[in-house]
Amino acid sequence: MSRAADAPRIRATRGSSEFRIGFLVHDVSRLRQTVFDQAMKPHGVTRAQWWALAQLTRHDPAGGMTQAELARVLGLGKVAAGAMAARLEAAGLVSRRPDASDRRLNRVYLTARGGRVLDRMIAVGRELNETLLRGLPREDVEAADRVLTALRSRLGARLRGESL
Repeated sequence: MSRAADAPRIRATRGSSEFRIGFLVHDVSRLRQTVFDQAMKPHGVTRAQWWALAQLTRHDPAGGMTQAELARVLGLGKVAAGAMAARLEAAGLVSRRPDASDRRLNRVYLTARGGRVLDRMIAVGRELNETLLRGLPREDVEAADRVLTALRSRLGARLRGESL
């Protein structure tokens, strides 16, 4: 029997850690994004743009992504994602080309300039993480990583209609 199955069922009540976890995850994410935004501002990259660039690299960079795929991972409509891709293209961060197998589709690719901005984003993210995690016990960081990874997996399963 798994450890999760052996654990007593947790009932979230107002003020309990189980109740607060959603708020804490949201607050930490929002605050980290704001600090990251401030660090990226001198590079002329907005939150929406750096998020789009990051998503492009989480998939097959050599194959690019269709605008529809980009819209889905960004949580945007197709028109909004097309406008975002156009702004990124105008800034020289991405290029859009027709899909080789379906000319009706545009694929979005990171450019060399986009790659340099992405490299800076990675460096800023590492510096931020080092600052945020400094002084925290490794075991606590590893436990937080395990819990957040499990929560992400469970939320994904729920969105796919799978039982938890």
